[in-house]
Amino acid sequence: MVKMKRVRLLFSIVIALLIIAGCSSNTQPNSKDEEVQAKETAANEDLSEDSGIWLYSAEMDDEENYDGLDIKIDKVLISPSSAHIAIKGSMANISHSSFEAYPATNPITLNTGEELGPEEVITVSEEGSAVMKNKGDRLDFFYAWPMSNTSPSEVTSVSFSWRIFKTNGDDVLDAATFSRKYTLNQ
Repeated sequence: MVKMKRVRLLFSIVIALLIIAGCSSNTQPNSKDEEVQAKETAANEDLSEDSGIWLYSAEMDDEENYDGLDIKIDKVLISPSSAHIAIKGSMANISHSSFEAYPATNPITLNTGEELGPEEVITVSEEGSAVMKNKGDRLDFFYAWPMSNTSPSEVTSVSFSWRIFKTNGDDVLDAATFSRKYTLNQ
């Protein structure tokens, strides 16, 4: 009799654990996360530099060196079909100093007065790190922003800037602002 009660109790515990495990396993968020990730990947592919949406591309070939950090802006691109503006560039540490620079953390401003903030930026591609501690470290970036209040044909200039920090470990030794305003001839 006692043995029968133990078997029933053990059986009940196993069933309860199976029910709890079945109720608590939630596979739907994983599939939703996968769906969101797939949509973001598709959107980034649509915004890639060689996508056909960029009908206007201004070659900048603008370079500046800040104490051993080479900064280069290659292109500004505009898409009339998707109403996006994009900036392609790179930063390379060519010295033995350490740097931190985050190019998409400040708003960009269009000639119409529209500001496109860092919360709107779409990282289409980013290779490397914004923390460049060693000689040879680099960051190649291609960022896009959706324009919501400006028609792409109205864009004749874009201004942007970001801070650059020369560091030693966690200490900031010096700081500067990289700032540009480009006039675009569409």
